[in-house]
Amino acid sequence: MDLACDDLVAAIAEHLAGRISRGQLAAWAFDRFYELEQGELIVPLDEEAIIRDALDELMFADDEPFVLSEHELRQLMDRLAQV
Repeated sequence: MDLACDDLVAAIAEHLAGRISRGQLAAWAFDRFYELEQGELIVPLDEEAIIRDALDELMFADDEPFVLSEHELRQLMDRLAQV
């Protein structure tokens, strides 16, 4: 399976549009993070670092101390889109 920054942007956009919950976004990120760790995902080499960082931020997005605001999610989307 392939994963790129655009896929993370799309998942965040789904959450911001109200189509998936914060918990669903976190679960999606958690699953992708561990698939990446296990070598089950293919990511562009020039995007790997930011993808790992973004997944790390997102996979805890349903835990109150780590909740990202809409503004923070949009900033993350902007960072991912610039790669």
